[in-house]
Amino acid sequence: GNWCHEYRKLKAKVETIQKCQKHLMGEDLESLNLQELQQLEQQLESSLKHIRSRKNQLMHESISELQKKERSLQEENKVLQKELVEKQKAHA
Repeated sequence: GNWCHEYRKLKAKVETIQKCQKHLMGEDLESLNLQELQQLEQQLESSLKHIRSRKNQLMHESISELQKKERSLQEENKVLQKELVEKQKAHA
């Protein structure tokens, strides 16, 4: 009795989630009316904004890291050039 009811509820939930997932993937759209399609479109546009925002954040962080590395390597290069000049002077 109760177990069967729970099973049916869960099965319906799973089917609803699978249907939503298909819609998000652009599949089985025939069953949607205009309003539902507009809602889906807004949801996807919102998701895309979040994705792009996160991607941009990661790209900026990556650029900052690379700029830090570049400065560090430039400093290291200066030190090595000074050492080279000192050694050349010592051997002259």
